[in-house]
Amino acid sequence: MKKFVIFCITSIIVISSVSTLSNEINQNLIIELDCTQTNGVIKPYAEINCGPAPIYHIENGVDLTNQYQDIGINFIRTHDFFGPTDVSAIFPNWDANPYEEESYNFTSSDEMIAPIINAGCKVFYRLGESASGNNSLRIPPANMTKWAEVCKHIVMHYNDGWNNGYHYNITYWEIWNEPDLDGFWDGTADEYYTLYHTIVQTLKTYNPSLKIGGPCTSSIADTNFTHGFLTYLVNNEIPLDFYSWHHYADTPHDLYTSSRTVRNLLDSYGFVDCESINTEWNINILTPQRDKDNAKNAAFTACSLTTFQDASIDYAFRYRGTQDNNWLMRLIGFDLALFTHDGIYKTPALIYKAMHYLIRDTPIRLTTPTMDASNGITYLAGISEDKSNITVLISNFEAEDMEYTLNIENIPWNSSYRVLHYSIDDETHLEITEDMNSDSSAFSLTKTIETSTVNLFRLTNSSTIPDEGPPVASIPLILRLKIFGPIAALLGILIMILFFT
Repeated sequence: MKKFVIFCITSIIVISSVSTLSNEINQNLIIELDCTQTNGVIKPYAEINCGPAPIYHIENGVDLTNQYQDIGINFIRTHDFFGPTDVSAIFPNWDANPYEEESYNFTSSDEMIAPIINAGCKVFYRLGESASGNNSLRIPPANMTKWAEVCKHIVMHYNDGWNNGYHYNITYWEIWNEPDLDGFWDGTADEYYTLYHTIVQTLKTYNPSLKIGGPCTSSIADTNFTHGFLTYLVNNEIPLDFYSWHHYADTPHDLYTSSRTVRNLLDSYGFVDCESINTEWNINILTPQRDKDNAKNAAFTACSLTTFQDASIDYAFRYRGTQDNNWLMRLIGFDLALFTHDGIYKTPALIYKAMHYLIRDTPIRLTTPTMDASNGITYLAGISEDKSNITVLISNFEAEDMEYTLNIENIPWNSSYRVLHYSIDDETHLEITEDMNSDSSAFSLTKTIETSTVNLFRLTNSSTIPDEGPPVASIPLILRLKIFGPIAALLGILIMILFFT
């Protein structure tokens, strides 16, 4: 608990005294791209927590299937539906027989899983409990063998049709959530190791092709769940298909650094084939709400999705898609959703739409230096397989306004082509701000990218261009007041202390 309070206080100090990475930045950024030099394919990192079905207790909540498809979401983690997919909701009576169908209630869970499948997305199933004030759900299972058997029957229901079930072929199964925090796990690290061991044996015996992983910690700072966990697995010859972890970061560079740290850690223990999966990420949770809903978080998101390309991370599940419409949570800055409860886009959602355009139309990555966001600015570029489209995404999170020159060489067209410039900032929401023509095999322009903005360029000799972004939700006045930020952060710390004790 003490380390959690220290973390909160440190975070608010960092946020209150915003660092100036910009002092170290070259004020004349040169972006050189050669259409003949490519480096694999661009990964979408279009994974998210929750949705597309609305949170079950939200009045007038909307299904986000259309929105998810519009921005390219393709993989959904089942954490924090706040009940329906939790083990305790599916198996409500601990004294019941885990082998009997009548011991289970899949009604509410089915209502959340089916929309994921119907939206064309994969399911990443978290076996455990959502955040809640129910202390009994934080206690390690009294009979871990029985708990594992219950989990096996959940797998059977969704993959093998058991108990009027389905054949969804859900591959990824994550064990518990944030066992390094008292708010989710009142047991010891050793007890978590035992639970993981028990479930892996049970599920792998049932179906060896399932991918089982954990420990999905709140950070990678607790060595009990890095070195300690991996040492236990090695000593007991226990498989680990994926290592999951969380990070709510101050900067995209922090996400890059932690991603590389996890990969190196896994490799050092011999888990070279184990996937590294961040199952919760976003901007620092103590950041004011305005900076979660505005262009600042959009730029943070764009820089992060770019750095992931070079960070040796397999999946990154943003937290989260749906909003619970709780005004207290919004007042203290704890609303991390991409959409409002009634389905309106927030500005960061536009980045996923821009990435969707980039990957859908220009999936082959043009070679760039390693993007680690250490100077606050990143860029990512792609070209289509038929060479008819080129896309460039340039993002500035917290650097000063910077002049840059974009040079693109060996453009594969012998005729005129269009160059469209889309902008994302607090006033412009993925809108075309320039529409130019060129006929040269070498294109160059010089512009200034302001702090907390994103530029998207599409060069094309086809007649189809990406649509502009949809309207975005406005940010209420009280949340835009900077003077309210420190007060909201202190309220947030107090609430988190109450929850995690």
